[in-house]
Amino acid sequence: MSTESERKATQIGVWSAIAGGAVGFALGMIFAPKRGPDARRRIAYQIQRAAKEAGDVIRRYTGSSTVSEARRNRDAMVADAQAQADHIRDDIDALLEELRKQSSASRSSSESE
Repeated sequence: MSTESERKATQIGVWSAIAGGAVGFALGMIFAPKRGPDARRRIAYQIQRAAKEAGDVIRRYTGSSTVSEARRNRDAMVADAQAQADHIRDDIDALLEELRKQSSASRSSSESE
């Protein structure tokens, strides 16, 4: 089977599973109704669960190389930002030390006058 036909078969399978799940959910709600608040809570839970599962399936089939590349880019950006923050922090510390020295030197000269 070629890559394109495998991808097409996977898409059909995923959409069929999602559609089957939706139909099954709807039939279950129709034939096993509960009180209003209970039904709403149950529907919200089922929708959240279905959305999470669909997201997992999509992430699984979109390929891990994209995620890995994005993760590497993110890690590199974070490391660069931390290095820049450390450099800025060192510069600020040096400037503060210089200001302290100037301040103590100006106090010393004003006290001697």
